[in-house]
Amino acid sequence: MNATEKIARFIVNTRYEDIPQPVLAATRTIILDGVANVLAGSTQHEVDYIRRYVDRLGGRPECTVVGAKFRTNPLLAAFANGAAMHVLDYEPQGIPSTHGTSTLLPGILALAEVNSSAGRDVVTAFAIGWEIQQRIAMAARKADSRPFHPPGIYGPPACAAGCAKLLGLDEQKTRVALGIGASRTGALFANNGTMTKCTHPGNSGRMGVEAALLAADGFTANDSIFETVRGYVETLYGDAFIWEDMLGGLGEQWNLAQHGFNIKRYPAQINMQWATESVVLLREKNKISADDVEWLELECSSRRPGLSRPAPATGLDGKFSYEYVAAVALTQDQVGIDSFSDAVRFSPAVEATLKKIRLKPNPDIPTTTTETWVQATAKLKDGRVIVERCDAFRGSSRNPINRDAHLVKVRDCMRRVLPEPKMERLIGMVENLDDLKDARELARALVAE
Repeated sequence: MNATEKIARFIVNTRYEDIPQPVLAATRTIILDGVANVLAGSTQHEVDYIRRYVDRLGGRPECTVVGAKFRTNPLLAAFANGAAMHVLDYEPQGIPSTHGTSTLLPGILALAEVNSSAGRDVVTAFAIGWEIQQRIAMAARKADSRPFHPPGIYGPPACAAGCAKLLGLDEQKTRVALGIGASRTGALFANNGTMTKCTHPGNSGRMGVEAALLAADGFTANDSIFETVRGYVETLYGDAFIWEDMLGGLGEQWNLAQHGFNIKRYPAQINMQWATESVVLLREKNKISADDVEWLELECSSRRPGLSRPAPATGLDGKFSYEYVAAVALTQDQVGIDSFSDAVRFSPAVEATLKKIRLKPNPDIPTTTTETWVQATAKLKDGRVIVERCDAFRGSSRNPINRDAHLVKVRDCMRRVLPEPKMERLIGMVENLDDLKDARELARALVAE
C-alpha cells in the first residue's frame, strides 16, 4: 500500500467513534477559538478589501461570509472567512507550528453549511484534517530551510482531506482530492507583515474545498501524489522528509493527544508569544513602566532573522517584530488586538520605547515551539538590572490554560461583533458541537443581526 492510499484509507475509514475523547475535546476548543477569531478578524480593515473583492465576483448565495451583508459560494466563503480567521494571527496553532485552524475550519464550515451537515460530522472532518496537516508538518520539520509559509503548503492537501471526509468521498476520490489539493500549494514568508499573509490560509481553504468538489464530480489527478516522482514530497521537502512520522501509527496515535496545541494569548506571530510574555512578566513583577527603563534587551533565537523589525511599517507589521512586541508590552497594560493598530504603532510612547529595545541573537536557542525560550533583560534608570525568562507562555502545550482563562480571550473576540446573549449562545453551541443537528444553525449564529 503506497502512502497516498494509506492516508486516503485513514480518512475514509475513520469514524467519529474512532477518535479518542481527548482529541475530540481539543478539537472543540480549537474550533471555538477559531470561531472567535473569525468574528474579531471580520472587523479588521484588511478584510474589507477581500469582502469587496468576493462581492464583485458574485457566486451562488449558499454560504455565510462573516461580517458581510451578502452570501456566496463555498469556495469564496472559505477564502474570505479563512482570511478573517487568520488576519489577527491569533488562532490556535499545532505542533509543529502550523495554522491548522484557519486553513481547515472555514472550508469545512462552508461545505457543512451547504450540505446541512451535523455538528458531529464537522468535528470528525476537522479532527482528520488537523491530523493530516500535523503529520505532514512533523514529517517535514527537518526541511525547514524550504522558503514557504506553512499554511500554504500543508493547508491545501489537509483541507482537501477534511472536506473529502465531510462529503463522504470514497477511497479513490479521496486520493484524487489529495492530488488536486497538493497541486494548489504555495505561500511566501516574504509577505509576512502585509495583507497578503492572511490570504495564505484563506487560499488553502478555498483550494481544499475546490479539490473535494472536483474529485466528487469525477475530476482526475495523480492518485499517488505524496510519493510519486515530482510529486508533493519530492518537490517540496526532498530527502529530509521523514515518512515514518507521516505514516507511523496512523489512526492509532493522534498528534493532538501526543503533542497538544498552542493557544495564543497575544495576537501576533507564534515566536512573539514568548517575547511578549517575558516583557509582560518583567513589567508586572517589578511594577515598572517604559519611563523607568533605560534599555531592554531580548535574548532570542538567531535562527529567526526575519523577526527583527526595529521600525515596523505598520501595526500589522509589528506582529512579526520582536522589538515592537517588547515596546507594546512595556507601554500597555494589556497587549491585545488593538495593540497592533497603526494608532498604537505610531503613538509617541511606542515610538520612544522602540528606541530602547535591542536584540541579543543566540544561535543555541532552539526554534521548535516545545523547546524555544526568550529572555528579557532591562537596565533601569535607577541602576538596577532585572531579568525575566519565558520558557512556556501561558496557553502553550507546555503551560496550558483552563476553560475559564480561554473564555476570557474568546469573549473579548466575540463581543466585538455579537451582543452578549448571542455570544453566550454561540459559545454553548460550539462547546456542544457534537450534538448539533444542522451546521446552518452555527452559520446563522455568526451573523450579528
